[in-house]
Amino acid sequence: MKYIVAVALLVSMGAIAEEAAKIEEPTEAQVEESNDHKDWPSLDEWANNNKLKEGTLSAEILLGYEHSDLDGNGTKPAQALLTRTRVNYQTASYEGFDVRVQAQYVGPVNDHYRYPGGGNPNYDVVADPEAFRLHQAYLAYTGYDSYARIGAQEIVLDNSRFIGNIGWRLNAQSFNAGAIKNESVENLKLYYAYANSKKEINGLINYNRQYHILNAEYQLNESNQISAYAYLQRNDGVGTLEQLDTYGLRAWGKNDKISHEALLALQRDAYYGSLFGEIDLDVVSVGFGAEYISGGTGGEQFQTLNGTAHGFNGWADQFLGTGGGLPGGLIDIYGQVSATVIEKLKLMGVVHYFNTTDTTPAGFSGAYGYEIDALATYPVCKNFDVLAKVAYYIKDGSSAANFTADETVFWLRGTLKF
Repeated sequence: MKYIVAVALLVSMGAIAEEAAKIEEPTEAQVEESNDHKDWPSLDEWANNNKLKEGTLSAEILLGYEHSDLDGNGTKPAQALLTRTRVNYQTASYEGFDVRVQAQYVGPVNDHYRYPGGGNPNYDVVADPEAFRLHQAYLAYTGYDSYARIGAQEIVLDNSRFIGNIGWRLNAQSFNAGAIKNESVENLKLYYAYANSKKEINGLINYNRQYHILNAEYQLNESNQISAYAYLQRNDGVGTLEQLDTYGLRAWGKNDKISHEALLALQRDAYYGSLFGEIDLDVVSVGFGAEYISGGTGGEQFQTLNGTAHGFNGWADQFLGTGGGLPGGLIDIYGQVSATVIEKLKLMGVVHYFNTTDTTPAGFSGAYGYEIDALATYPVCKNFDVLAKVAYYIKDGSSAANFTADETVFWLRGTLKF
């Protein structure tokens, strides 16, 4: 029956990569030139100049349904109905300074699901616990070819694989950090941030991790860019590596109708690599990609602790264990087709094949399984859009050493912005 449902959904919905992870990258501020030095304003001056009154207030209300059915775990399929309300306030700029505050509340409408650390234990997992917090709250300054922030903020770098906001989950992820980006050199963007904690998708704040985040991006020509990065992480938690530093390179661009991306990263004795290419055929776009994540024991397991994971390795999230490292590693080979039809209706389909890179301590090696994903998005009007998405994972073989399991996940979401 599950095969019939998955195939029917795939055929009906067709095939889009940029929507898969639902990354919500903050709008990039425009760098303003400053020819003369001005004294920084006090809070009284800011208030007296009515900059608070000139700010922008906006809100977003999301209503979502998630069905998750994981085979063999003895629990009922999750039937989670959830809401997320976000309220944003952005002050007007005064002498280069502005403030942004984003408060959010994630609330369940029913209790037919569980999440790590809570929820109804009789149901499968949906990783969206109830939580209220200031998701972002920072002071920003723009001037001298630079843009700086201090406070709680989303940080999305490169393709968000290693540093991201995990925007698909309702609580998402933000960092308590100070950050600065400089564009003094033509075609070069330099970014540095120090974060002493992060707000995680479980609704809690993790104070056990501190980060030095460095990224340099260079525009080679009109069509191609490269970046180099060093993401240095200290871990104070029990049972974690004290230091976990990631170094890497990324190249990407689009020439005529062909787009491409390549990443390489190193951690201790662990390594990561990925390639992706896509061709625009006017009516549809067709892409192929591969990702390699090393396994093994100890320092040989590559970890993706701070990035957006949902948009990679299948939407069923069978391989979120890459966050802490997989003993068997992971090879993900995939193809995707996307198109825009009937005005603004976007469709996408993705097929994945998953294999190991190393033999696990339990003696498992070979194929983990396969996955079929499909997505449809449609903007009903200027302020309201809807989304439907399905993921169908098929375990290869019956080996108990293969930790994956058959799973079907389905989402419906509607988002109102005003």
